[in-house]
Amino acid sequence: MPENKSTTDDEESLLYDEACRMVGQCCLMLASNGAETHRDQLVYQLKRLHWKFMVETDVSYNGILFAIEQLATARDDKFGSQTGS
Repeated sequence: MPENKSTTDDEESLLYDEACRMVGQCCLMLASNGAETHRDQLVYQLKRLHWKFMVETDVSYNGILFAIEQLATARDDKFGSQTGS
């Protein structure tokens, strides 16, 4: 059983690291374009990235979803959810 916990911890650590990498890349992209790097803008860009990833691959990307989940609040709905309308 301890090996299963270690595997789960490793997977969570990798997911967290990937989410941090994605957020960092969004910050760099925004900064290089002269935009502010506030949380709302990061959530918006991550949602766009996730949508584009799904369009290209038909697969949801857990690293991006985790980053969105960690940064998002209820007021982020102003950026719209992907409902297909």
